[in-house]
Amino acid sequence: MIMDSIQIYNYYDNIVAISDSKRYIIKTGSSFYYPTEDVFFDVLDAREMKKVRTIRDNPFLAILMYLSIIVSIVFYFIKASYVLIDTSFLTSLLILFFNIFIHECAHILVLKLFFPESRVKIGFKMVFIYPAFYVDTSYSYFLPKYKRIAVYTAGNAANSVFILLTLAFFPQLKGYLYLVISNMLINFLPIVKSDGYYAVLSFFDIYAKARSKHATFVENFIRGMLMFIVLELLSILL
Repeated sequence: MIMDSIQIYNYYDNIVAISDSKRYIIKTGSSFYYPTEDVFFDVLDAREMKKVRTIRDNPFLAILMYLSIIVSIVFYFIKASYVLIDTSFLTSLLILFFNIFIHECAHILVLKLFFPESRVKIGFKMVFIYPAFYVDTSYSYFLPKYKRIAVYTAGNAANSVFILLTLAFFPQLKGYLYLVISNMLINFLPIVKSDGYYAVLSFFDIYAKARSKHATFVENFIRGMLMFIVLELLSILL
């Protein structure tokens, strides 16, 4: 397991970062750029870079989060029958809304923990046919690999704690958790472009690239259909 540290610098009104593995990042305004080494030093004057700090990597929190998510999902499938929707939908939806709140708060807290200067933006989008709130975690690009993965995984980890506590102390509510589990699976499995997808990209040090609206729509449609098929199969088999 290779640990990678990142050096953070101020460059006039910009923030720049250099990792041990020679990954270069420039934030100017609201945009992030990932130049090659040659381009980085052609554009920036290294003498004007003022070091802020070193951020060292640590996989412990990311591993702990993944374990909690997997354990909560397994325990749920052992304790309850999974469905896509049933007559308890409205009550289950209220529980889901609470979990969405703690999900997004967890992203913010972990990002602020590792990079206090980060500015958080919250928005709303459609992931295929699934409505979703999201936190803009772009500042996580200033974090080394495993801390970046922890930021992406934090939301589902918070939901997993809720699931485990409910199953342990309020088992009568387990029939209302299926929407939370569906939301966790959508976020966790690297099928649609959500938390789990970006965590996997981070593990392989890959950055998502912008694509045309048409290509994005087609890809999201295909990924969304695959996700729906996975959830439907789970509801049949479990």
